[in-house]
Amino acid sequence: MKPPIWFIGAGGAHDIQLGNSAALLHWAGKHWLIDCGFTVYPRLVQKGLIEKIDVVCITHLHDDHIGSLSVLLYHRHFISQLPPLPVIAGTPELYAKLYTYLHFLMGEVERFAQLMFPEVYAPYVKAIPTTRLHAPHMPSCAYLFVSPTMNLLYSGDINQPVPILKDAEWIKAHQPLYVFHDVAFQRTPSHCYYEELYPFLGMVQLWGYHCNPREAPEGNRIPLVHEEFSIEKYEA
Repeated sequence: MKPPIWFIGAGGAHDIQLGNSAALLHWAGKHWLIDCGFTVYPRLVQKGLIEKIDVVCITHLHDDHIGSLSVLLYHRHFISQLPPLPVIAGTPELYAKLYTYLHFLMGEVERFAQLMFPEVYAPYVKAIPTTRLHAPHMPSCAYLFVSPTMNLLYSGDINQPVPILKDAEWIKAHQPLYVFHDVAFQRTPSHCYYEELYPFLGMVQLWGYHCNPREAPEGNRIPLVHEEFSIEKYEA
């Protein structure tokens, strides 16, 4: 079974061609937009997906993950004339800083968005805090989507495998588990070095994103999302 996720972009922070890493996930009858960086909004417009989004999930507050969120919210309010869009922030610190950011840009946030925690919006989505594992000053989290037939873990940006993956019993209890994890092909303090994910290849079904496939070393064993899960393959 292939998980119902399509990447709108799967490149690094400055990769305009591959786009900011963001995904459209169809889960429990809803379309989840995971992150909304500065290249995401124009691609959503191009693909006619603005009105299909039911909820946005934010992993952290770098520009390649929230850089066009306010534009998306404005479009849905003024052009699509839709009600405020639910926007999920997984931890209290992430929630507070996201609210401050949107308030600075947009004024009355509630006109455009309903900020909330995942457990308030849906019991099948859980946040896994990863604060300071991407940038020392940055609140962040991974998200786990649960269903009777599959579970999906989306890492966000993190400098190591999502810590919960170190618990073999947790992995066993969440099978089948599909993991979409940021990867780096050089060691960096802010992203997960690809070889650190090798131990999990036999335990979960795993793909890497937030990278350029052309930079993958010969012999890389981490499958990448860029072709198999491209938004070009999305079907309504």
